[in-house]
Amino acid sequence: MSVRFTQCCPTCGRRIQIQTTLLGRTVACQHCRAEFVAQLDSEQEAPVVNAPASSVEPDPLMARVDALLAQSSQDAAVRS
Repeated sequence: MSVRFTQCCPTCGRRIQIQTTLLGRTVACQHCRAEFVAQLDSEQEAPVVNAPASSVEPDPLMARVDALLAQSSQDAAVRS
């Protein structure tokens, strides 16, 4: 079981998951290949041990997508 935390890449801003065993080491962003030191900010959440998907907070963007899809389905049903 691997313990990971998320950190934003200082170059591209994307959030990446990093194994806690790499804390304090230089890592590379898998998106832009920028190198930076893996570190926990005091504002960051504690590392999560492969939590089940049901206990993970929903992504606000995906919640919005789901809402728009539901609305679209309702609109299509009304037009039929």
